Amino acid sequence: MVSPRRTENLLREWEAIMRRIESIDARIWQGAGILLVISIGGISLVGHNNHDTLADFLFVVFVGLVSIIILTVWWFIFHRWIHLQRLYSHRAREIENILDLRFNRYAFLLEYWKSSTATKDKSKLEKGDAAAYKRLEEVWEKEQKKKHFGHMTIKTALEWLTCVLTGSWLACIIFYAILYFDP
Repeated sequence: MVSPRRTENLLREWEAIMRRIESIDARIWQGAGILLVISIGGISLVGHNNHDTLADFLFVVFVGLVSIIILTVWWFIFHRWIHLQRLYSHRAREIENILDLRFNRYAFLLEYWKSSTATKDKSKLEKGDAAAYKRLEEVWEKEQKKKHFGHMTIKTALEWLTCVLTGSWLACIIFYAILYFDP
């Protein structure tokens, strides 16, 4: 049994954690959106550049390499943020276990349903509340299991986006090198 004072403190901590998770989520998607727009715009602007002189070629190489460096730094930043989100989510699940809350536990279970990571939590939920487990299992079977991209994590989506943007900048540099060196 948790004392009312401890319950209140844990609820405040849980709410603070949830605000941090939401804040990180917002920063991640804002950053990704900004990089996407800037990369597409940058490649479009560079694409209108002449390829006749060495200065034109070097400008494209410089802008492309700076963009790739920025994307590399972004890679490390968003991985750090994802790490913090996972840490916060872990603590939120600990609090939920103490207070018998389920928001983050359900999200975790649905994300990792098929993995061995979720096995212990699934069996714990099934033993503690078989009806809740059955409802969650039905959500998995009817809504989550069949969706092709339903299991793509934020981390995976951002890795793909960063790789595509980096590849686009590399392709732009290579294209300009071909145009410049092969008249």
